[in-house]
Amino acid sequence: MRTPLLGFAICCLLSAPCAAVLHAQAGKAITSHDGSCQVTVPADWTSDLPFGVADAPDKSMGVAVTSPRMSPTLASVKQNAPMLYPNDKVVKDSPAEFQMEGQGMNGKPNVYRAIQIPGKVCLVEVNYTGDNIDAARKIALTLKSAK
Repeated sequence: MRTPLLGFAICCLLSAPCAAVLHAQAGKAITSHDGSCQVTVPADWTSDLPFGVADAPDKSMGVAVTSPRMSPTLASVKQNAPMLYPNDKVVKDSPAEFQMEGQGMNGKPNVYRAIQIPGKVCLVEVNYTGDNIDAARKIALTLKSAK
């Protein structure tokens, strides 16, 4: 006998956003150049490991994770990011995280997220094409300290 929960689970697995989340959770870690920050991307993404950059196989999404030396606090990121990304809008602003969405420096839609870790800030920018914003948000939410 099938339960409604089983049907929901099957529908979820067949839907693109849910599948992208499950794939990202089972994916691989991309670490910033200094090894302090990481995000998780789907396992089939290609990465340039020493630089914290990865791309989807079809190039529809890309990610860059870093910990900038010039902006060691979340407060400095909150001040500088809107000037660097004038086509982004702030969508989250709390003491623990900062997130903007819109259009990145490369002209593609993006999700930009920053979190404070001890002594540093972790940043991720996920660029995407089409209607992949939900998948981009899910990847950005995996941003955390790598240590």
